[in-house]
Amino acid sequence: MSAQQTWQTFFAHSLATRLETEDFESYVQILSTKHPLPASRISDLFLRPTEYNSVSLDPRVVRYIQVLLGLELVTVPSVLKALWKVSSFRDQAGHDDGLGKGIVGDGNGDIAPAKAKEGKRWDNSYTAEETLFLRLTKYISSGTAPHNTQEAVELVMVCVQWMRTVISVQHAAQEMLGLAQTNAAEMASQNMALGTLVIAVVENGRVLHALGKGSVPKSVRKELKDALANFVPLLMQSSPQGAARLELFRTQTMLAIEPVDKKERAADKEIEEMLEEGMALGVESMVVADMPTMNSRAGLYVYLNSLVSGHQNTPSISFDSIKACGKTTDRRPCYFLVSK
Repeated sequence: MSAQQTWQTFFAHSLATRLETEDFESYVQILSTKHPLPASRISDLFLRPTEYNSVSLDPRVVRYIQVLLGLELVTVPSVLKALWKVSSFRDQAGHDDGLGKGIVGDGNGDIAPAKAKEGKRWDNSYTAEETLFLRLTKYISSGTAPHNTQEAVELVMVCVQWMRTVISVQHAAQEMLGLAQTNAAEMASQNMALGTLVIAVVENGRVLHALGKGSVPKSVRKELKDALANFVPLLMQSSPQGAARLELFRTQTMLAIEPVDKKERAADKEIEEMLEEGMALGVESMVVADMPTMNSRAGLYVYLNSLVSGHQNTPSISFDSIKACGKTTDRRPCYFLVSK
């Protein structure tokens, strides 16, 4: 029996017997020692629909996930990613959410829906998602997670995924009146919990460090800004304070910690060097071109006034004192002064 199958058998037995969390913690440590499994696979196994239940997540699973987080057998990003894969939200959009729900190849040249490749999704996962979001927020706010820079980057990326999915659902609901009205209250609560989670993420020290040092790819930083710009309005009615904090982060904090692009820095440095070289030449060495001959009436007015400026007794010249005297041989108008 493979490690995956052993974990699956243990999980099914735990749910069937309603195994208490204390006993679960003891057994799972032994299991992880004998049959280690990556955090992503463990998260997928515990959070996906089972053969006998695809309606909603068993509340006991939430307790098991907390134990796994405490033992560091799963991570916050792996839990969020696994939950996103089977979320009911992804079926509500009614179109490709840009994150893998569209048409994909199966590796053999055949085209198949992404959902078929990923497996089943929950019929109603909103309440479970709300609960898990709030539980995970505590881990992030307390500094327990993320554990390192890589995990911080993954956390930002999966938050962008969640926000974009929720935004796509809202847009679809606006385009198709009456969409998902049955679970509107549960979806609104999930959105509020997601907002709380995102606030904890963007205000986390390790996440801010990863954003400021450029560890988060430039494309992901741009997606984070765009996702926040569309997600904040969704929180205005349900959580105005949360929306204000996210908008402050998007418009001020991100600009302050945004790493300077190397190309932009090199261009600025080149401009500064050119300016310094120009200043070193001195003002006296600067060549000032002669004022070109002005043939227009306004140009002549400016030119003649510049000649008489500095002579206090010389009256200024006005447009009224300039009269046309015909045209020169090259058909340009010439002017002479008429004293008042």
